[in-house]
Amino acid sequence: WKHFLGEVISSDKLLYLQKRHPTLQNVSQTQIDYVLKILEKFGITAQDACNDPHVFCMNAISMDNYGEILKECCFVNILPKYIIRYHTLVKSRTIANLKKEGILRENLNLEEVLHNCFKDWPEKEQKLNNFSDKSTSILTVRTSVLEKYLAWRLSVTEDEFKSYCKNYLPLRHRPMCDITEALHLAQNVIKFDVANIRRNGFIISSDPVNTKLIIENVDSLAGYNILEAIRMEPAILKNNYNALLEIREILQEYGINEEAQRRCLRVYCMRAQTVRERLDQLKELKEYQILSSHPRVLSMVVHKRKMLTRLEKIQSAKKQCYSLNNLVSSRKIFNNYINSFGNKVCGRDMTILIASSIQMKEEDKNSNSTKLKEDRYTNLKKAVLSQLKKHKYWLHSSLYIINENLQYLNKKFYGEVIVNNCQILLYPLAETQRYMEYFLKKRNHTIKANDIDIDLDGGYNSLNYAQLTDDQILSLALYEIEKRYHFSGDGIWSHQEGAKDTQTLKQQSQNN
Repeated sequence: WKHFLGEVISSDKLLYLQKRHPTLQNVSQTQIDYVLKILEKFGITAQDACNDPHVFCMNAISMDNYGEILKECCFVNILPKYIIRYHTLVKSRTIANLKKEGILRENLNLEEVLHNCFKDWPEKEQKLNNFSDKSTSILTVRTSVLEKYLAWRLSVTEDEFKSYCKNYLPLRHRPMCDITEALHLAQNVIKFDVANIRRNGFIISSDPVNTKLIIENVDSLAGYNILEAIRMEPAILKNNYNALLEIREILQEYGINEEAQRRCLRVYCMRAQTVRERLDQLKELKEYQILSSHPRVLSMVVHKRKMLTRLEKIQSAKKQCYSLNNLVSSRKIFNNYINSFGNKVCGRDMTILIASSIQMKEEDKNSNSTKLKEDRYTNLKKAVLSQLKKHKYWLHSSLYIINENLQYLNKKFYGEVIVNNCQILLYPLAETQRYMEYFLKKRNHTIKANDIDIDLDGGYNSLNYAQLTDDQILSLALYEIEKRYHFSGDGIWSHQEGAKDTQTLKQQSQNN
């Protein structure tokens, strides 16, 4: 106060300001300087601003927009109180009243003035409505002119424009010059086509300054050039460039690769703090840990609340088999799943989990070729899928069980061995572990008399366990598990919590 007005504020005045503007004491010097810089554009001095200190409590971007709109509407003087009372002046007061009070010039034709804001709009295409000043507000005229301009430039229909005004509130309170600049950037820099802009009306009301900052400061997102990323997910324009850079760093920090980011660019439309908080919470969730290698894992972050609610319903229904799609898809798809009889998992989720979790040999890990790694991963998924499909009920084994088996087998075997016998992953861990430990101990000559009670047929008496390979041990374990159920595949139903009558489930599977 002393700096700008040259006088010390009295205690009574200070008390009054604190009572009248309680948020004023939270305003930093940086914010004050920024506000004053904006107000300076409209001929408002620091002293004028201090006489109406509420301007320091306003959103700076909104205040700038309001000032620009008053300037476009040819206000005789732009005062802090006009910016503060912007909505009252443009919505509730008639143009005649504003002229009478000397706020607008008496001879002003506002509609013509606003038409002239659009330099690319041919005069022959402009049609005046000749509104009556006595019954018309500034907002009515501005809205009418904007609707006609968008109808000319983008062929926007009346219903579309009404929808824009309803869903994108900044549109009617965005300066005409900003709208022109936003459309220029959208069409000539980002290369949106007209249909895309009409589908995403928020592009029209996007902040051109923010758009330029994004283009200048963010080179790429998810491996896409920033312009390509915006074309694919236009809502990125709603975020600011600092948030985009921060989100990109957060995703890298949590080991989420670019492929997963490309599958869910919508994550870049969120607040950076929200992304971090959700990832922190989800990393403790077992379902997230299991699906963390899935290319669509970020949909769990975007739809976190919906996903957690659905997990509760799945657990209440005692369903063990679920897929990522069940957790984040439309309500109709989820309701069909939760109300359907029996359990079924998504084969894609299963193959991704197995292919991304198995432990590879050291030489494969150290491969420098990204293309080679991608090809190997693709072939691995195909091999896994080919093996799993040999099992009659492969889609009815829980991801929990598969993950438990992977955690156990990865400590003992490399990937290709597990892939060759990956049907063993479908069975409960207790079954797998029992036979695996027996055969491994027999091979290593570490088994004791009462160590593991397994009844094998006489064919094993002549077997030289010491010469068994890893592949053969897994094959034998799988053989013995399946033999217990007469090679029917029924073993996967064992110990599945919440599973209904085995015969009924089998019948359901066969019907599907």
